[in-house]
Amino acid sequence: MVTTGSAPDFDERQFEALYHEHFGFLVAVAIQKFRVPESDAETLAHEVFLSYLKDPAHVRDLNRWLLGAICHASRYYWRVNNRLSREAAEEIERIDPSTINILESLPNQIAAREALECLSPRYQEILRLRFFEGLSVPELAARLGVKKKYAAKLLTKCLRRAETLYERKGRRRLRRR
Repeated sequence: MVTTGSAPDFDERQFEALYHEHFGFLVAVAIQKFRVPESDAETLAHEVFLSYLKDPAHVRDLNRWLLGAICHASRYYWRVNNRLSREAAEEIERIDPSTINILESLPNQIAAREALECLSPRYQEILRLRFFEGLSVPELAARLGVKKKYAAKLLTKCLRRAETLYERKGRRRLRRR
């Protein structure tokens, strides 16, 4: 149980849902944009949530605040650790960024592929367009011929369905053992 002095009436279920919704995104930003190692990126994401938990009332736009906080935390991480020499930073720029964390991202790629296999072809296509081709929600709406709000709702529904089916698949595997 998490307790805070500044927010005694904070709803733990709300915070847990918020944490699960944004944690992966925050870690991905730290890893992909700032090249923070995964274990350190997770620690930074935890620190961002702790900072939010200390005083959630000062946050006006949560999504923007979380994004800004993880960016600042990542920059600070590199200032403090100063791990990259100028030559190393230049070398990283020459390396194909998609191969930098390939071993760390491989389990996620396998899990995503398995989750997609559980979905109907329409849901697979929607998630592929959004996450693999990088279409924004308005672009996705235009491609599907629906309104932006419905496209966002449909995208959320696809993600929830993928999560539910993937979890069921995992439970079935555990029962077989």
